[in-house]
Amino acid sequence: MFDNETNDQIEPISGKQMSKDELLNFISGFPGLLWRIEMVKNRIEFLNNYQIKCLGSKSEMLMKDINFSRRVILEEDFYLFEAFARNIRNGHGATTVFRIRTEDGGIHWLRIVGTVDQQNPLYYMGCTLEITDTVAIVQTISDRNAEFQAMIERAYNPVILVDLVTKSVIAPNAAATDLFGYKPREFHKLVFSDLYHKSINHYINRIYEKVVCEKKWEGKMIFHRKNHSIFSGEVVMHTLPLKGRWILRVSIHNVNSERSSERNLISIAELDTASSLKQTFYSKLMEKVQNSNNIIEILQILLDNQYSKQQFSSIMFSDIYAKKNKVVVYTAGDAFKPMKQGETFPYEGTIAENIERFKLNHLIVENTFSSIKPIDWALFIPHGVRSYFAKAFYERKVMRTVLILCSCQPNMFSEEQTDDYALLYTPFLCGLKNWRQAEKERKRKQR
Repeated sequence: MFDNETNDQIEPISGKQMSKDELLNFISGFPGLLWRIEMVKNRIEFLNNYQIKCLGSKSEMLMKDINFSRRVILEEDFYLFEAFARNIRNGHGATTVFRIRTEDGGIHWLRIVGTVDQQNPLYYMGCTLEITDTVAIVQTISDRNAEFQAMIERAYNPVILVDLVTKSVIAPNAAATDLFGYKPREFHKLVFSDLYHKSINHYINRIYEKVVCEKKWEGKMIFHRKNHSIFSGEVVMHTLPLKGRWILRVSIHNVNSERSSERNLISIAELDTASSLKQTFYSKLMEKVQNSNNIIEILQILLDNQYSKQQFSSIMFSDIYAKKNKVVVYTAGDAFKPMKQGETFPYEGTIAENIERFKLNHLIVENTFSSIKPIDWALFIPHGVRSYFAKAFYERKVMRTVLILCSCQPNMFSEEQTDDYALLYTPFLCGLKNWRQAEKERKRKQR
């Protein structure tokens, strides 16, 4: 295995010396069959005497004899083994997994890993090992996770599964990810206390006690989203046994924002009175829009006059008619040039419906490619929009308007800059009022 000139000490990457005997002991005890192939001579040698349990004394034949391999590898998996062999011939690192059938009819999973020897590219190093037990573990985890997800995914309201012992979040459904603003993979790092408001702390243990004793608890709870905004909801909790674990199913209904969503107009005093720059910007923007009644022109003014650096490259105004299941869209900016102004879309599945459903103060989508909202894939992605900020406005407690700032770059909008976006609200609503009055007058004259 070692040439005569090899030193008795081997210098690994870490810098700590390993003796030849230590390395030999490691190779001898490695739980897989180690081998290397001399590429020029097409010759294989085995570096240890390990026998793969399901193959026994024939373990070496798998790499030596293609006819033996063809007999024991399942026909539908043999192409995977052939692809690995091609990688060896081409000197490419590779790994693959396939199944073999033993003489007693048993099915076993094997994995082969290989790469070119970096010190001597004429050799290809690799190992073969059985992973049947590992596959069984992975399958168990997958089945369990699928079962968890199946328990909640059909629910239209937000539902979360929580481990009753550790209080860690096991799974959210799509409505819960929308409501809380966390991505599914982020949810798995949370515990339940990361989701409810700290005001619940003093009686959460009583809730747990009641749900454990009576298998159910109903009541109102206060939560907070990833962006720290607060909302309340009516909650129903159940305990469920599943595969040796006790699961807490948390179902949330009738979500209400704790912040008033009716105050759309923002005074100068609320726009950071300490900042003369913001006041100057606000005043100049109001001057530019207050005499306009053309909605396209108004949107273009907002697009051309952004506070600080440019963050959005296009802008959209959605005129909402929820009872008629209709949203009429007007835009400015290059991204939406192919669209006709005043194009109509169904209300269902829109940003407006999403904001209304979860009583959001606003909505930030960091990357439309990661979104599961139908409107993102139907409207924004085809026009190159990768991120957006959406703000809804109400008239007599009814949503009538959504303003959407759009960028062709991902992650262009953040919670920290919502005060900057707010500088646009009052000028936009001023121009919008002019436009609505002009539209009413136009329609009156047409009668």
